[in-house]
Amino acid sequence: MTLAKRPTIILGLAAVVLALLTLVGLPTPLQTVAAVAVLILLPGRALAQLTPVTDLALGTLLVLALGLATLTAVSTAMFYLAVWSWQACVISMGVITILACIARARQEAAS
Repeated sequence: MTLAKRPTIILGLAAVVLALLTLVGLPTPLQTVAAVAVLILLPGRALAQLTPVTDLALGTLLVLALGLATLTAVSTAMFYLAVWSWQACVISMGVITILACIARARQEAAS
């Protein structure tokens, strides 16, 4: 069994670091960038790399679509369960990113 490729590891670590920085608090412009990354871009990228899409334009669109769809599903579920908070949403999206990275690492190890 081989280790995961570097981009997968970096993506997982970025999810952890940016989620923690978002929760701790940053200056407003940095907080916005970190929140967008944790809530949309990182989960979208982690989920998109599980697919066999190789086209750059389609891959970029897939990152945004998967990120927004996942955020919508998580936020809606939290709202209906009456447990929504922005902190819980950040943590949930970070966990989804990490789980998708683990799944990708398993794919990489199997090939």
